[in-house]
Amino acid sequence: MDVFKLVREFLTGETAAGKIEEELSHLDNVEVRIALLGRSGTGKSSLINALVGERVAASGAVETTLKAQEFNINGLIFVDLPGGGTTHFPFDEYLDTVKVARYDAFVLVVSKRILESDLELFAELKQRTGKKIHIVRTMIDQDIENANHDGTSSELVFPKIRQDLESKFGLANHCWLVSNRHPEKHDFPAFCDSLIEDFDETRRDKFIFAAQAYTAEQLNRKRGVAERHVLLFSGLAAVNGFNPIPGADVVTDVAILVKMNQWILRCYKLDEEHMKKQLKRAPLSSAQVTLVNRLIAYGTREFIISVIKRQATRMTGKEIAKWVPVVGQMASAGLGFALTRWMGQDLVNQCEKATRALNTLPSNNILANLKK
Repeated sequence: MDVFKLVREFLTGETAAGKIEEELSHLDNVEVRIALLGRSGTGKSSLINALVGERVAASGAVETTLKAQEFNINGLIFVDLPGGGTTHFPFDEYLDTVKVARYDAFVLVVSKRILESDLELFAELKQRTGKKIHIVRTMIDQDIENANHDGTSSELVFPKIRQDLESKFGLANHCWLVSNRHPEKHDFPAFCDSLIEDFDETRRDKFIFAAQAYTAEQLNRKRGVAERHVLLFSGLAAVNGFNPIPGADVVTDVAILVKMNQWILRCYKLDEEHMKKQLKRAPLSSAQVTLVNRLIAYGTREFIISVIKRQATRMTGKEIAKWVPVVGQMASAGLGFALTRWMGQDLVNQCEKATRALNTLPSNNILANLKK
């Protein structure tokens, strides 16, 4: 989205301020629906937890539900579909029941034993949807540990399991060997990267926004999404600079900055709600707690007001400019744009540094203990 074009169109009367707000809210409103299929006990729930970097789905080794379970994480919707080919879910009725047309991506989760029902489900699903089906083989860490215990090198085990998986589902299909407990290792990052290819641009941004970053490349994608939205917020601030009521635009500026900073913190999973969940699962050092608390403060109205006060000269110039027709309003808009972009870019930089410090990318120490 060309934010500068939208602002220029606003200046020439060709667009309304609402157009920028519409673009800004588009990502918030869009949903990505990912279907996870397969038998119970294969690790579907723990795969969801690993993808988003927090415990949102309870795992179990038995077939505990007779209907699909949805988990909505900031518009990224995972649907844990009950397994087909069981006594509760006869295969011939299964795909009609789950309504495959509703989903943007499909992941078939399997574990150590590949059953005939897994192969049948894959073939039928591929025929009905015509889409790429991701085959995710979980618990690879346990396989490697067992092999090492038996004296077999992991360098031999991994290719052997991959060859077996590809021989059953086809070499051209997307087969991934993952550990949900250690999502920074093995095929997990590559699986996430491949999953992104299933979506259009907006849904791709939604996935990047809501998913956990485990590698430097994935963190860089978050930066791209965040920077694009900082520009949109900055464009909104520029339009607000044309508010004819002195003082009223400052109130709106504060609201824009608070919303932008809270959005950025959610994108990097450094918001207060997410960090509370994080602390319950893995303790942080005092230095890390101090770092997180400082970043959380960025999303408060009090912090924004304190920053604006420190920028008093710039903001005073903005208010004085209000009284100069046309040129003064353009100067005011420029100041609003510059302040918002500066603050947004600064927070993106701070969040990226904090994510690296907390997670030690590409290894993710905090999430390494994510339990199945």
